[in-house]
Amino acid sequence: MISGDTAYLDLEFGYVYGTARAVIMPIEIGVVVHRREDDSVRYAGDVFRYGIDVEIWKKVADDCGRTVGVSTSVANTGEGVYGKPYDHYFRLSPERTVSAQTISRAAFDDLRAFMVGLLDSGQVSRLVVFAADMEKMAFREAGIPVESYTLVDLQREIKRQMSLRDVFSLDRVSRLVDFRTGDGVIASAHFEYPIPAAFQGCLAPHRGMGDAARIFLLSREFFDRREAFTKRIDALTRVCEASREPESGR
Repeated sequence: MISGDTAYLDLEFGYVYGTARAVIMPIEIGVVVHRREDDSVRYAGDVFRYGIDVEIWKKVADDCGRTVGVSTSVANTGEGVYGKPYDHYFRLSPERTVSAQTISRAAFDDLRAFMVGLLDSGQVSRLVVFAADMEKMAFREAGIPVESYTLVDLQREIKRQMSLRDVFSLDRVSRLVDFRTGDGVIASAHFEYPIPAAFQGCLAPHRGMGDAARIFLLSREFFDRREAFTKRIDALTRVCEASREPESGR
């Protein structure tokens, strides 16, 4: 039995536009905190609002979770603008790059303040993320003391426990468990939870709260409805293996 609350969280990042991916900063976080004892949830999130353009890089995966490309756009959280066009050749001046580094540091300080506020309650004992490399980098950069908490990478845990050849994308496995939103709830094949109106407008995929909600319900399906989850993954795995190109033998 897991003691303490579990926080399912997603961090969204952006490379400062024009720095050739040399300067990165957190731009958004979403958290779903679940208390197993009474099956209750609470939500927390923040957007780190700075008037600077950042590049949003997203992997494009096929239905088997294999990366087939990357999409890039530009956002400005201070202005609340997303989906601006991206110019590969645009570069900031050296002076503006130094300013960008200062803003990045401030955003990581904001992240630290948010996480300290979340963890200082003493109720959270376990953190669950999906594909943990970026979150681990951010925790180190922000000096967030997470060493005493259990940190679970759900993507790797699914691969390990089910002996999968590939890791699957969050987009793909969320569809497998029938993740959906609307009418004031987040829901999957076997679970449904209310969500406050304040967070209902930010549940899109690749937004902090949207992905935190997907990670939470995916975890519930994986750990608590394993038989049904296994059947769906097995079916996907068979399709993926059938579509895999033959190896060259070299």
